[in-house]
Amino acid sequence: MKLYFRNDYGPTISVAILYFSPDACAEYGRWGTRGWWNIRYGEQAYVLETGNRYAYFYAEAVDGAIWSGQPGDPVMYVTDERFDSCHLIGSTAWRPVRVIKLDLGTGPGIIQPLG
Repeated sequence: MKLYFRNDYGPTISVAILYFSPDACAEYGRWGTRGWWNIRYGEQAYVLETGNRYAYFYAEAVDGAIWSGQPGDPVMYVTDERFDSCHLIGSTAWRPVRVIKLDLGTGPGIIQPLG
């Protein structure tokens, strides 16, 4: 399945994801992390192709709006710079954010609108 994000919100949005990556991240929790895709209003970004049904995301807009999970949802660590890592790798300089679970289903392309 392919995962896309589309900005229907307005100001530029930056997206980070947490995704199942058992091969690359076998020793570090089997989940990978990547960020950032900067998406301008009306545009979309391809972020991932996966065989796993679930992925997670966190997003923030330049005006301060945030899309994040609730207490009890998984946490991932992000940095202000572009990153490509594993869930259990990071630095104390990185900040924790709660992520929102996505059910990608079984369809071909999935577009997650942010707005």
